[in-house]
Amino acid sequence: MAQISPRLARTYFAEISAASALPLDPDDLVHMVRLRQHGHVVIGDIAIRCYKNRSKWTYDERDIRRAAQAFADFRLDPGDVVEFQVPPYRERDDQDLEERGRADWRERIASWLYWNARRKQQEQRHYEDWDDSWQRIGFQGLPGDLTWEEFTAACSDRRQNIANTRPLELMTCSGGRLYVPRAYAGLLDRWEQVTERLVAGARACSRCRAEGPRWGAWRTPSPLGYVTLCPPCSGATFQRYTGHLRGVLYESARTRSNRADGYLCRLCSESRAAVWDHCHDHGLVRGPLCGSCNTYEGKSTAYSFLQNKEGAALHLLECRGCLERRTLPARYHCALARMHVEATERHSIRTRRCRHVAWIEDVELAHGAYRFELSCWWHKKTWTKDVTVAETAMLVKEFVDQALAAVQAGAVVPAPRQPAPDTTLQA
Repeated sequence: MAQISPRLARTYFAEISAASALPLDPDDLVHMVRLRQHGHVVIGDIAIRCYKNRSKWTYDERDIRRAAQAFADFRLDPGDVVEFQVPPYRERDDQDLEERGRADWRERIASWLYWNARRKQQEQRHYEDWDDSWQRIGFQGLPGDLTWEEFTAACSDRRQNIANTRPLELMTCSGGRLYVPRAYAGLLDRWEQVTERLVAGARACSRCRAEGPRWGAWRTPSPLGYVTLCPPCSGATFQRYTGHLRGVLYESARTRSNRADGYLCRLCSESRAAVWDHCHDHGLVRGPLCGSCNTYEGKSTAYSFLQNKEGAALHLLECRGCLERRTLPARYHCALARMHVEATERHSIRTRRCRHVAWIEDVELAHGAYRFELSCWWHKKTWTKDVTVAETAMLVKEFVDQALAAVQAGAVVPAPRQPAPDTTLQA
């Protein structure tokens, strides 16, 4: 089996399928966005397996060539079309968790249409005149008063992708009805079936066969790829980290002699760890993390990590340097200043405070202060708020003290304090 790199795979695929009647977009051969979910790249109705070799992801060259040739030979009659019905609009919160993210090409195209219809209404009307008319199919067969020309123009600079193909290049609109070639509709129907089979096979725990979440939360990396293990099976398989490397330098021989992949991730406690996470400010080990949690801590915004990842603050304080100084790494300071501004800063409306959370447009550090540019979307008002570095340091210490006090009390680490809505100003 000849193993080739993702970039070479994309090159081969593009060359062989260049004359295909389908508008293909095979960049996912490089990005592998569903790698954790099911370990394949699905192009059209063909699933191409990803292999892990010496810590790098590869493809079997034969799989790439076979798939590309299948698309080169694909027959498509542009005149043989079927009507495409736009599904009714549904709020995301009304959908069952199992439905969210399910392979459904009609829902995907519909979401693009509804989003553009809503954006058109918001751009052309004052916010007080907004209503839910964009959620209803209009006389042109599209949501609201969106036209086909407006929709295609809005999408011209975005490569809308389904099954690694570009459906808008094949869709047509006539007499208020949408059409796609019959052969293409059949291909997308098969894409749904192939994708759901892959997800179903990958979400089952490899030991107890319990069914996990759709998005691969139980998938844990291994030398040969991803393995699905439920939290109980992961807990029974891997050691729990007890802090024996707390205070140890990340670059020390002691760290190199301990493999992180023998432990359970100390942040999510569900997956096998992949790396030793460490504090970049002090160079000290914080603990073993799985690839997903490590990526989240390192590449997401500091604000997102603190707000959305349970146990984030306590994990950062596993660094003895941060713990002893009652602080967090420097990149988190602006995030805590932002939380404070969001919780406390409101503009005034006559004698009252606006009850809406201000939107932070931008922030910059200058002259010893974080300057936040804020706006109120409801009242079309903009203003700035400064939080000095000294004030930020106090906010960081307060946040750390609250986190540690919550642990001692056996409680959950508190979120940053929220304001009481619509408070009357003093005259």
